[in-house]
Amino acid sequence: MANRIEQSGSTPEDDFETRLYGEGFPAGLPVFELEVEPHLRNRRKINSPSQLQILQDLVHFKASHGRWRIAKDLVGLVRRGHGDERDESYFDKLRRETRKGKSESSNYGTAIFAGHPVIMYSMNWDFFAGSLGVVSGETFQAAADLAIAKKLPFISVYVSSGVRQHENFAGLTQMTRMVEALRNFKDRVEQPQIAVLLGNVWGGVSASAVPNADLILATSGTNYGFAGPKVIEAYEGIIVPVDSQSAEANLLDRNIDVVLPDVGEMVTYIGEILTSTKLPDKHHEITRETQPLIRNVSVTGQRRVFSFGTIGIHGPQFDTEKDPLVLMAAPARTGAALENSDALVEQYQDLMTDANRVDLEFITRFAFTEATAVYNYVQEGDYKRYPAIVGAFAKIGAQPFVIVGTQPSYQRLGDTIVKRPSNPAPEDFAFMERMLEMGERLHLPALFITDTLGAKPTLESERRGQSRAIARSILKGIDYSEPVITLVAGALGSGGGLATTPMADHVMMLQKAMAYVAEPRSAASILYKTPTPTHDQIRMTLATMRSTAQDQLSLGLIDEVIVEDPNPFVTVENIHRAILKSYAELSELSERRLRNRRQERIRGLRAFEIIQE
Repeated sequence: MANRIEQSGSTPEDDFETRLYGEGFPAGLPVFELEVEPHLRNRRKINSPSQLQILQDLVHFKASHGRWRIAKDLVGLVRRGHGDERDESYFDKLRRETRKGKSESSNYGTAIFAGHPVIMYSMNWDFFAGSLGVVSGETFQAAADLAIAKKLPFISVYVSSGVRQHENFAGLTQMTRMVEALRNFKDRVEQPQIAVLLGNVWGGVSASAVPNADLILATSGTNYGFAGPKVIEAYEGIIVPVDSQSAEANLLDRNIDVVLPDVGEMVTYIGEILTSTKLPDKHHEITRETQPLIRNVSVTGQRRVFSFGTIGIHGPQFDTEKDPLVLMAAPARTGAALENSDALVEQYQDLMTDANRVDLEFITRFAFTEATAVYNYVQEGDYKRYPAIVGAFAKIGAQPFVIVGTQPSYQRLGDTIVKRPSNPAPEDFAFMERMLEMGERLHLPALFITDTLGAKPTLESERRGQSRAIARSILKGIDYSEPVITLVAGALGSGGGLATTPMADHVMMLQKAMAYVAEPRSAASILYKTPTPTHDQIRMTLATMRSTAQDQLSLGLIDEVIVEDPNPFVTVENIHRAILKSYAELSELSERRLRNRRQERIRGLRAFEIIQE
């Protein structure tokens, strides 16, 4: 099935003003309707019991001695037999399964991921199709209690057909029990709680324990949802497309954070997460005397390099493509000096299209000493598509940070790489909130990075609560209890851009970055009351709206402008030094002083002089 591409309305002969971007989405560029099918061609079926055994072997799982079984059937559900088949009670079925050498559908114990001890809970499809019942709830509670007692990370591995019918409402209430166990763990332990989906995960588990995890990971071959295909078909009277509830489809809808190909990579990745989020001891803290810890420049005039490989879902590890097509970004443009208004227009256009500019992924990789991405990217032929908002955990020395922000995508046009803007939807902002909730629990300072014209301007986004998502994200950023460093790396457009730009503790902009209440074409259309502003109207708007980084510094709205270099590796070293310096200063403040300072800073965001009459 080929990707569907629609043109958004302009032609190569259009004048300059039609090449500028409209609010949120670039006018005249291809609109890609992402289809799931191409990314499922190599999807494998998964045998959950065997994969669970491999996983447990890899992490040296040692089961707890605590085992439970149903002692008395208090519900009494009976399946009536037909013909010569006799009636079957719950105990009849339990005995039949036990005679096969199977025990209940879950267990827990200790495990080791990349040297990190954890408590691991596992459900097994081999018993009652992994159904959730009272024993599973008891086992989960015991696992959470052990993780609390030992102050260890809590990894939960799920496969489940739903709540066990034979236990009726008692089985259903285990959903509440699991959620409470997780709440208690998060309140008392400053360690990650990670959900791993390892096969079919339906019904109660999908709507209780899984969404309350810090991170939701899955192996390819997993299916995930509350109502399974048969339930949906019975209710809606339609045929549910094959793989529409696959892990890959859920990834694209942002119901799952990361998909990995197999349990081996899952074990490696969880180990990386645990390493990337571990706080340093007192001897490794960053101070004002800490010297820069990176050096990336090896060749004068270095440029960014991009790989384009096979269609499919890739990552989250960096550089995972095998035998990719590698292309280098075009060098920074140099030309004759332009009048101020024309120079601003060219600067704005470069923000939108120049692939040699730094972005969140590039900064995460090269401004930090080590990093772990919390996202996959999608290869769509010549289009390398990232989620609109991505996250990562990264360290400077031993100090971990949580990083969130908007991430552009990239398109190959012949031998040229073109940057495409990010436009977040409500589910993207929801992902950012969850990353920040985890970061706050683990006491990680936060780095926000912004490069977007604004939130995704579609009716579907509006229906799903775009305004609420933006408002919640603004609140989450300014209410974060640890130091917050904000970097505008490209464009900051509209409220959608502000949602990833907390005006909190230290706000920086790259030298060529810009900030807009609405991007220039939209602003001009409002000012001149026309849907089609002229070239001069757009240029005049851009020249007089004071949108540059230096303008924001002069107006007192930001704290620092970071010098950019045509070599992006030099720019990222400047960013590294700025992060190091600002964090060292902020980390000296108590939480109370940090909040008071933040509140005063935000109260002072006025720029204009105000006269009280």
